[in-house]
Amino acid sequence: MSAPALTTRRVTDFVWRDGRPWRGPGDGRAAERPEDAAALWGQFALHERDGAGGHLLARDRLGVNKLFFALTETGEVDSSNFLFDLLQRGHRLGAVWSVPAGHALALAPARGEYRLHRHAALDYAETDGEALVEGIRAALVATFERLAALLAGRRLFVTLSGGLDSTTVAMLAREHLGEFTAVTFALEGDSDDLRHARLAARAAGVPIEIVTAAPDELAELLDLVLLHGQDWRDFNVHCGLINAAIGRRLREQLGPDGGSPAPVLLTGDSMNELMADYHPVVYKGVEYYGLPRIGGGQLRRFLVSGLDAGDREVGVFNAFGLDTVQPYALAAEAYARVPAQRLEDPRAKQELVRLVMGDRIPEAIYARPKLRAQVGSEDVGGTLAAIADRGIDAAALRRRFAGLLGVEEHELGALIRGGRYRFSATAPWEGAR
Repeated sequence: MSAPALTTRRVTDFVWRDGRPWRGPGDGRAAERPEDAAALWGQFALHERDGAGGHLLARDRLGVNKLFFALTETGEVDSSNFLFDLLQRGHRLGAVWSVPAGHALALAPARGEYRLHRHAALDYAETDGEALVEGIRAALVATFERLAALLAGRRLFVTLSGGLDSTTVAMLAREHLGEFTAVTFALEGDSDDLRHARLAARAAGVPIEIVTAAPDELAELLDLVLLHGQDWRDFNVHCGLINAAIGRRLREQLGPDGGSPAPVLLTGDSMNELMADYHPVVYKGVEYYGLPRIGGGQLRRFLVSGLDAGDREVGVFNAFGLDTVQPYALAAEAYARVPAQRLEDPRAKQELVRLVMGDRIPEAIYARPKLRAQVGSEDVGGTLAAIADRGIDAAALRRRFAGLLGVEEHELGALIRGGRYRFSATAPWEGAR
């Protein structure tokens, strides 16, 4: 199996510099030194050139947008949001590196300069009570007010599962951004998720687009999800399949051009990591999505750090010409202050959202048990079942990913470690040639 010829569009950066929107190269360089990246806020993966052989690469603090680089034979720095893009340009997998989340990298190969600097990190200083709630409210309002200025005139969608995370985003988007279309996924037929998604859309006063797909249709999207999702791990693949089905439907409706600028999807992603709201699941006697057995505070740090690798949303939607914004990632600082002890309570998220959002969210959504779309419900299975029932397990996904990239499977061992893409703290000149 070899990688198909693929085309990509650069992932859109949503960047503010010193609190003001930065609109790209025409607005001046976002940063000139690694330390300058501390003034940046948003969702970004930037590559700035100084015209004298120097390069500055910078990535947002959670690593929502991905950034890979390699050296050409002439010593130039070649970068892309997509790993397979650099491989198609002729670079070897072992010569491709990532810029870590929250870091800026200054390098000038001709001068032997290489400096990696951490410009942003979450502060897990715990706060509780009214200070915590007010801090989260203020962060969400500030995030949506900034988005309102930056997204004015854009066609907007909100992915809406009917759960707390996406419903909160939908309500805040309606208040601050105005009209949008909610879009939800259902594998086949009616489901508990679909009923609650409709309820949330009615509460927000917005139309809802229902995307359905049969298991065979999802299986057809697997290779795209592996390559654009930049990960073979089953959880991210199963989530990515839902997003690919949504992206494909929107692309069909919007047409080949999709509009200019590109439509924007707001999602509820990153909240589960910030609240350590993940649990293994068992399907037909096999456990999926295993996690380390550690306390809620440690698990949160592990999960947030793991956002560095995997592109189940931004990368997958990008394949269909759609831009993605994750509001919770932008407001992450406030959620990082939730006390670790709170995270041990299985109702922690419901209680916190109720304090922050009150009756703006329907009571039925507060009360429903948490269901993951990729797992499905008792009456309708999810994408896990659609893929696992075809005999495609974690090992098969890994083999298929390697085959699509045109690399040996053992080479993947160095690509993702501890939830992070491969990076180098020191100049990898020899290894990159």
